[in-house]
Amino acid sequence: MTIDPGLLPLTFILLAILACLTVPLAAALFFSGALLLVLNPAPLPAEFAMDFSLAMRLNSPALISIPLFALAGELAVAAGITDRLLDLADAACGRGRLAAGVRSVIGCTAFATVSGVGPAAVSAEAKRLTPALVRAEYPKDIAAGLIACAATLAIIIPASIPLTVYAATTGIQTNIVFAASFLPGLLTAALLVTAIVIYARINDMRPTFRPEPLRRLGVVLYHARWSVAMPVLVLGALFTGFLTAPEAAAFSSAYAFLVGRYAHRSLSAGAAWEILSRAATGAATVLLMAGMGGLFVMLMTACGFTDRLAETIFLIAGGRTGSIFAINMILLIAGCFLNMPGIITVIAPLLLPLAALCHMSVPHFGVMVVLNLAIGLVTPPQAWNVTAAAKTLGIDMWQASRGAFPFMVAMVIALACVAYLPELSLWLPRLFGWPV
Repeated sequence: MTIDPGLLPLTFILLAILACLTVPLAAALFFSGALLLVLNPAPLPAEFAMDFSLAMRLNSPALISIPLFALAGELAVAAGITDRLLDLADAACGRGRLAAGVRSVIGCTAFATVSGVGPAAVSAEAKRLTPALVRAEYPKDIAAGLIACAATLAIIIPASIPLTVYAATTGIQTNIVFAASFLPGLLTAALLVTAIVIYARINDMRPTFRPEPLRRLGVVLYHARWSVAMPVLVLGALFTGFLTAPEAAAFSSAYAFLVGRYAHRSLSAGAAWEILSRAATGAATVLLMAGMGGLFVMLMTACGFTDRLAETIFLIAGGRTGSIFAINMILLIAGCFLNMPGIITVIAPLLLPLAALCHMSVPHFGVMVVLNLAIGLVTPPQAWNVTAAAKTLGIDMWQASRGAFPFMVAMVIALACVAYLPELSLWLPRLFGWPV
């Protein structure tokens, strides 16, 4: 199927008009793509219906797993699994001013292993973690900024909904992308802890650390045994290939439900139906965006736009190093204004040919995209994570944004490491024998 490149200006003009009219991005992409098809002088081939179904990718295993991973995350919160993981982080980190900050990052890291939704996780984490930060005399803006940045680990560390959407969009196996993102997620967490230590020393907070007795740690670990088993089993099965993404998502959902219903006895049947409805609504939005985004990208590829865009940026940027920097700048700016599904299903595929010119593999590029999205969650004007954390602490969003700045620097350093050190993302998939 070929599309006349001369129709591209009309398509982008309509897309801009619809965006200014605050039309939802999925609908704007649909109408823009429809205009391109209607005005195209070449007749559409009979197999276009099949092309469209492929663009929707409704038969993609990664896409099928999205609602199940969303359900698993909701059930993990409602079943008390995340609470017990945070209890374990409390016991492991001990007490003291430094421990309060470190505990927040470790708690968010543990939370991320069972919940792959970023902004939705912030409220639950903030309500649990910020009181300890305030008692440790952290300023409210710093406490809000730390929680907002640490909560972004939920979309970096698998099982992550954005990573699953990326796998569905690019056609790569979800297990590979999950394995590629694990070490970058741990690196981001380590750099956030480093930022806390540096902040404490600069501000003469005289951080103290008092370890908890081993007996208490053992008791907490015993009570959290079912919670700890969930990420160990799921990630182990995904990394080794024992389970595919849909199978792992289904297992996670069933496991979280059974633990909440029978082990923790904190999940009622009525609450489960409410959670199912909420997860289905959120997943439907992502699936719609994936379908419309897939169609739009297919049309842009058919008219040669993506290849010309890649060649132009590569030439202007002066090669691989400058092009990788340009890709990150585009994604960072997009993250300030667009939602995650729109960036992953539209902008990332448009930039994929440029990533190929830079000799970036698909999983490496995906991890870099998600790290950019994580920074976008704490970058104004949208700054979803910062807004949620500021609301919990009762402060202004811009005040919380200032508090997040030291931790955003740590995240940018992590992004630079991932962008220019591909083995950081590819070492673990290679270890498990995945083709990268």
